[in-house]
Amino acid sequence: MPYFWVAPALAVFALFTLLPVAVALGLSFTSWDGSGDPVFNGLHNYAQAFGDREYWTAILHNVQYAVGTVVGKLVLSLGLALAMNQVLPARAIFRTALFLPVVLSFVVVGLLWSWIYNYDAGLLNSMFGHLGLENLQRDWLGDQKVALWALVIVDIWKWFGFHMIIFLAGLQSIPQELYEAGRIDGATSWRLLRHITLPLILPISLINLVLAASGAFNVFDVVYVMTEGGPVNATNVAMMEIYKQAFQFYHFGYSSALSVVQLVLVSVVSLTLLLVIGRRGQLLGQEHG
Repeated sequence: MPYFWVAPALAVFALFTLLPVAVALGLSFTSWDGSGDPVFNGLHNYAQAFGDREYWTAILHNVQYAVGTVVGKLVLSLGLALAMNQVLPARAIFRTALFLPVVLSFVVVGLLWSWIYNYDAGLLNSMFGHLGLENLQRDWLGDQKVALWALVIVDIWKWFGFHMIIFLAGLQSIPQELYEAGRIDGATSWRLLRHITLPLILPISLINLVLAASGAFNVFDVVYVMTEGGPVNATNVAMMEIYKQAFQFYHFGYSSALSVVQLVLVSVVSLTLLLVIGRRGQLLGQEHG
C-alpha cells in the first residue's frame, strides 16, 4: 500500500528528472549537432571537457558566485530571521514584503535590476549622482571587474527571503524555556545566540547552506537575461557555457558531457557539506548533551 501512494510522485520524478538525466548521459558519449543520428565517440567529450579552459574558467566564476551568494544570503537571512522572530509592530507585513522577491520570476528580476544598473538612467547611478558620489558610479554590467558581483547582489536580493523563512521556522521551534533559563543564569544576548540559538538551528543552517550552494552552481537565467555571460566572458558561468555549446554551437553531445560533469561537481559539493557539517553538528550535540 505505501508504494501505491508514492507511485504517482515517483512516476513524475522518473519522467521529468531521471529520464532526462539518462538521456543526457547517453548523449554525452556521442557527437551530435541536433540533426541526423548521434555518432558514438566514447570518452572524447569528457577528455575535451577536462581540457576546456573556457569551461573551467566558467567553473571558477561559479565558485566566486557561490561564495558571494551563499555567504550573503545566509548572513542576511539569519539576521532578518532573528529580527522577525521578535515581537514587532506589523511583523506579518514585514515578513510578507521581505519574501516577495522570491515569488518573482528571475526574468522579471533580471530586467528590473538591468534598469537599476543602467549606466545612463539607472536608479543606482542616479542616486549616487544626487548624493554627490559620482566617483561610485559604474557601468555595473559592462565592467569586467564588477559585473559578476553585481549579479551576486541580484541573486542575494532574490533569494534571501526564502532562506529567512526557513531560518524563522527553525528559530520558532526552539523552546523558550531554554532562553529563560539562560537569562536567569545571567547570560547575555550574545551568549544566548552562541550557545543556544546557533547550535539548535544547525540542521536548518545545513539545509539552507546546501540549497544555496547547489543553486549557485546551477545559476543560468539571471546571467542569460542580464549579461549573457559578458562582458568578455566575465560572468560566463558553467550553465551558461553548457547552453552556448548546445544552442549556439550545436555541440549537443559535448554539452551533455559538460552537464554530467556539472552534476557530479554539484553532487560532490553537496555531499561534502552534508558530511562535514553533519559531523560538526553531531559533535556540537554531544558537547551540549
